[in-house]
Amino acid sequence: MMIQTHHHPSSTKGLSSLTTLLTTPTTSLLIDPPFLLPDALSTLSWISSLTPHPPSAIFLTHHHPDHFFSANPILSAFPNAKLYAAPYVLARINNEYDQKIKYWNEVLEDGLVPEVPRRPEPYPWSFFVLGGEKVGEEGEKGEGEEVVVLLGPVQGDCVDQTIFWIPGERTVVAGDVVFGRSGHVWVEELDSPALLEAWLKTLDMIEQLHPVKIIPGHMEAGWELDAEADLAHTRRYLQLFGEKVTYADKKLGVQELYEFFRDAFPQCRENLDFFLGHMANRFGEGGTVWEENRHQEVGEKRPEELSGYWLGGSGGMNGRIH
Repeated sequence: MMIQTHHHPSSTKGLSSLTTLLTTPTTSLLIDPPFLLPDALSTLSWISSLTPHPPSAIFLTHHHPDHFFSANPILSAFPNAKLYAAPYVLARINNEYDQKIKYWNEVLEDGLVPEVPRRPEPYPWSFFVLGGEKVGEEGEKGEGEEVVVLLGPVQGDCVDQTIFWIPGERTVVAGDVVFGRSGHVWVEELDSPALLEAWLKTLDMIEQLHPVKIIPGHMEAGWELDAEADLAHTRRYLQLFGEKVTYADKKLGVQELYEFFRDAFPQCRENLDFFLGHMANRFGEGGTVWEENRHQEVGEKRPEELSGYWLGGSGGMNGRIH
């Protein structure tokens, strides 16, 4: 197996986002740097403990700040590394960049995020080739490379995400398309049935890859990866959200909605105010909407815009709500 994948959780204050490192015998590559600067410094130590090879590039799965804001110190430590995102991800970053910098620098303590986070360059290809060292049957060494495929744009906890498929390791770096079973799922931006159904179809697509390893976008430290369990956790969360919010006959109150999801997922104990508080206020009766997160006009997107890659029928129907 040429490419190996490693993951590193951010602090609970950094929302427990996961950074992924791809390594080969001769190179490395990073996916999703952390939100907070202290977590970026921890990530630098972690990289050094795993490989002597500096990352050749840093990729982003999507535009949320907790997956790229503190790339700055990592890029300073590895000045030859490029910071990349798919063009559709970069478009989303640019659309909200000024507002998100202003908001997070106002609400967080000084020194937790850069004043000017680095923006990625557009990455125009749908794959990359990561070099390595191949050992032949007789033990002779030669050059070997492996392909990593960028699949997107797909729907996750926001529109226009990229997942990374590593066929040689049968691994999916899922970003915020899959959430680890230790935490609540960010559903605050599911403004329409089309967005919810598109996310479920993304999960169906991942299942069709038959991965043996899925690295989710968030997981608390100390929890082990479990591709089947984490995929099932995300699907169940979305199905309950559909029942209680998207397709519900009656709008629940803020506290009622908060308590329902808290009690439905008792193992998820961290960042409740962020994940559940924002969700319950966004969709609960009489809630206070997080207006700073309403800059993206996505609620009018049609199903064919979100999951038009399903051809020849209605697409995957595993776990459809309606």
